[in-house]
Amino acid sequence: MTQKKPGVDLFPRPKRRIGLKRILVHIWIFAVLGALVLGGGIYGRAKLDQRALTYKQDSRINALHQQGMAAIQQIMAEAAQDEGAQGAINQGATTKRRGLKNTITAMVHDGAEDAAILAAVSDTLISAVETRLSPEDVERVREAVAAHAQEAGLEVSKALQQNIESLTLSQIRKDLPVTTPNYPVIYYSTALIIAGLVLLLLAGVLAFIWLRFDEDGKVKVAEFLEPMDYLLPFFVGVLIFTLYPIVRVVIMSFQERYKLDGSFAGWGMGNYQYVLQGIPGTSNYFLQGLGNTILYVLYTVPASTVLAVIIAYLLNQKLRFSALFQTAYFLPMVTSVTAVGLVWRWIFNHNFGVLNALIVLFGGQPVNWLQVAGNSMSVLVIFGIWNILPFTIILLLSGLQNIDETYYTVARVDGAKSLRIFRRITVPLLAPTIGLVLIINSISAFKVFTEVTVLFNGNPGPAYNMYTVVYYIYEMMHQRLELGRAAAAAIVLFLFIFAFTMLQRFIQRKWNYT
Repeated sequence: MTQKKPGVDLFPRPKRRIGLKRILVHIWIFAVLGALVLGGGIYGRAKLDQRALTYKQDSRINALHQQGMAAIQQIMAEAAQDEGAQGAINQGATTKRRGLKNTITAMVHDGAEDAAILAAVSDTLISAVETRLSPEDVERVREAVAAHAQEAGLEVSKALQQNIESLTLSQIRKDLPVTTPNYPVIYYSTALIIAGLVLLLLAGVLAFIWLRFDEDGKVKVAEFLEPMDYLLPFFVGVLIFTLYPIVRVVIMSFQERYKLDGSFAGWGMGNYQYVLQGIPGTSNYFLQGLGNTILYVLYTVPASTVLAVIIAYLLNQKLRFSALFQTAYFLPMVTSVTAVGLVWRWIFNHNFGVLNALIVLFGGQPVNWLQVAGNSMSVLVIFGIWNILPFTIILLLSGLQNIDETYYTVARVDGAKSLRIFRRITVPLLAPTIGLVLIINSISAFKVFTEVTVLFNGNPGPAYNMYTVVYYIYEMMHQRLELGRAAAAAIVLFLFIFAFTMLQRFIQRKWNYT
């Protein structure tokens, strides 16, 4: 038996080989970018050091002008021993204050010592009171100033040391106005230096590989670099906009009394203690918000899921006008929650609302939905269910359309009723999608915020009874400017969402679909 020869490929496709020039291109790119970034970081650091030197000079000038003048003026006043003479000394010092500031500034820039500057300040103040005091008082003042000049110098040195200790590079960087030329380069100078060194290090590593590796080794490195080139933008975006904010919030939650300028009182668990315990004797709005949030999740998520399953099942039956109903149910997906919330406020209006009009039509009494605290949760849940339904229906409808029609055909042949088919076939096969919907909607419901602010005109309920966790975080962050406490509340919310999600996944594993 002869073996069949394989056919000849008339148009052979050449085997793709990763170009080794990719390594050279990366070396060049990393080297150039690293040099530029490192140069920018060094330039920014030099500007920051220059600004620090300017701040220190200004601090020295202020110390010599304020503390130096005050110390010498006090010595002169004590030496005068006369209320009239003391008043004359104060008046004379006031007339020379602005001129002394210019003199001190000029002497500091010329490199004069503190002792020489204080001597000039003393001579100026004494000359200012010579015509206001008797010759005996002037001589007594002159002798007192000469005898206690060292004490005045110590006062200035102490004040200057305190000012310089507070002028760290980090503090100067935080105090930079955003209108400063080259502000980003100066503010992020340290990060730029580190990034530049990393890029240059990568260029050096690739250059070493190019010089010392054989061709097969270079090919492997080039094959590794190719997918990294495509994934790098994604990695950079995740690092900057996802990982860094998460890490920063965790760090901030342990910085007590953290402020916008980056200052904080110290490290510790004080933020978590305040969030969980509050102020003794007052209402703990975080725990109130947590309770309201959990109730909202328990009311909204199951109800919206059940309604969505029913609606999606009906929309999947190819009924007449199904396209019209799909459009109607999906409208909330393309409308603003804020705009729709304002419409719902009119629906819930006590005097003109559509809902109360329907209640009255069927013989009921109007309900004050928005102004009575007892109705607040009902209002929020109704609006929440309506808001969640479209996305839930889309997911469940997608799950229904992926179910093989063979199951339904076999069930109908066996004589199964529609309800039994729904309970025994549709729901079990749709269970993974239902589980996904429950997790997604639970996470979304835990973060309820916009619904509260829109329905209750920016307040957490008519009697401040509808605090939610996210509203608490918003209030701490934007109104009280307690960023550390807001971060701690966000971490606690994350832990609750994580635990609730894990509980749902555990229940789904135990769910018997058959």
